[in-house]
Amino acid sequence: MFAYLEAFRLVYETRSFSAAATQLFVTQPTVSHQIKQLEAQLQVKLFDRRGNREVRPTAAAKILYTESTRLLTDWHRTERKLTAATQQKTLALTIGASQTTALTLLPTLLPALKAQFPQAALRVKMANSEQVLKELKAHQIQFGLIEKPVTADDVERVSLAKDQLVCVGQPTGVWLTRERGSGTFQYTQNYLKEAGIIPQQLIEIDNLNLILSLVQQGMGQTVVSQRLVPTTLPFQPLGAHFERDFYLVYFKADVLLNAELAAVGHQIQLILTD
Repeated sequence: MFAYLEAFRLVYETRSFSAAATQLFVTQPTVSHQIKQLEAQLQVKLFDRRGNREVRPTAAAKILYTESTRLLTDWHRTERKLTAATQQKTLALTIGASQTTALTLLPTLLPALKAQFPQAALRVKMANSEQVLKELKAHQIQFGLIEKPVTADDVERVSLAKDQLVCVGQPTGVWLTRERGSGTFQYTQNYLKEAGIIPQQLIEIDNLNLILSLVQQGMGQTVVSQRLVPTTLPFQPLGAHFERDFYLVYFKADVLLNAELAAVGHQIQLILTD
């Protein structure tokens, strides 16, 4: 029963039978069979499938998700006690970070986490804010650090720190901007519209370090976190309405079901909160 509930939880959170199967290291037909068995035992329909990919939870599934999370919490707590009594288990921890948060927050965060959790196998994946959220929803990462206020069902978003955006570079008519989906892209569009600027050329680049390098070479202008402006470059503050937050995002159920992940999430907030 607990295996069926775990499969159900992952399908519910990812809205995908294949993504749940990947996380459980089983085949998609296995997950489908587990869900059918669970539906048969409970005599309810849990998911509506529309097409090959779209999966929508029913009203019954929403109730079961809340109640089964409590059951799984107790079960995983028991499992952890048994494991602790017999063997040491390595904590696999993958953090997804947008490029701005990676460059500004991770140099402080990672050494502190390694000191607090020396047994953890740490991995970092860099992507824009929307992609980080997508990978969190697919359970490819456990925690995300983003600067765009995106969210999703059952995902907790916690504000960690404030970040001021500024304009840097030479007014050549060329504007260098992050790609669509990044937190900075939308702010850049807002600034250009507010300032009445029509760029002669707008170049999207999905690498923040490259953008800063090109700006230093005098190629053009960009909007960037004040924390990342090289000391050799003057900058123009953009005002209070171009102040944003850095956020920590994670699945509520993940930290509820796993005391180690809950401890990691707590430490991240202690380390990075202003």
